[in-house]
Amino acid sequence: MLDVKQATKVFSAGTASEHHALNGLDLHLDDGEFVTIIGSNGAGKSTLFNAICGNYWLDQGQIFLDGQDITFLSEHRRARQIGRVFQDPMKGTAPHLTIEENLALAYTRKDRKPFRSAVRKQEKDLFRTELEKYHMDLENRMKTKVGLLSGGQRQVVTLLMCTLVMPKLLLLDEHTAALDPATADKVMEITRSIVSENHLTTLMITHNLSQALTTGNRTLMLDEGRIILDLGGEERAKMGVNDLLDCYAEKKKKAFDGVEDKTKWGCKKIRLSFYIPILFRDLFHSPLNFS
Repeated sequence: MLDVKQATKVFSAGTASEHHALNGLDLHLDDGEFVTIIGSNGAGKSTLFNAICGNYWLDQGQIFLDGQDITFLSEHRRARQIGRVFQDPMKGTAPHLTIEENLALAYTRKDRKPFRSAVRKQEKDLFRTELEKYHMDLENRMKTKVGLLSGGQRQVVTLLMCTLVMPKLLLLDEHTAALDPATADKVMEITRSIVSENHLTTLMITHNLSQALTTGNRTLMLDEGRIILDLGGEERAKMGVNDLLDCYAEKKKKAFDGVEDKTKWGCKKIRLSFYIPILFRDLFHSPLNFS
């Protein structure tokens, strides 16, 4: 379904600030796989998503989606095949349009016809039916401007906009990180339902390590623009958060904060240096930017 081959992206090339965001990265996803992605600051997670979406082109390498070479395909043409939900609930929707109008705008992907100001009754009925599935009373607020919704409600609308006309690939870019825990759980429940029911190939960036190991069927860890861990099957099922961090330490021989320490005590420091910021974010509902 998705093949990323030797993806390389360098920012500020030839300067003192040169940064290899993607460093010969290879990735293959089968049809229907739900893969979670983790990694520290600057690991290349968001850069990978931006490259897949066409926000910018690779310096080297190729990207194939469902057998089609999309390496140099324009961003708006990729958007017909790729859905993306961002961390910021303010992105991905038109805040001054109503829920109904936002969904109608997304629905134009079905037949690629221009957006009509008037929404047909059969489309309204479809939108209402889809919104009812999520039990958030959004079906009774279809005339409400999206900018007046809560963050969780906006993320649900964005999810529906991305999947109303089913894409070939869904990218979830920390889409629950800015939400309170209860709302985040609800949005994740809806996400799992949509992905499972539609056998939708999905990549999800998260900094919740427990969630990364229990969502979908595979977990990737990125570091310095490469995939350094690829977990699935029984190996993933048996792994806990501490095991994951120990595995990272074994691969990299360094802590997330850059302090080398191969001792057992060093592994404990590794766990604290990476996990405490995540713990504080979850406790105080304040999203941290690790991208």
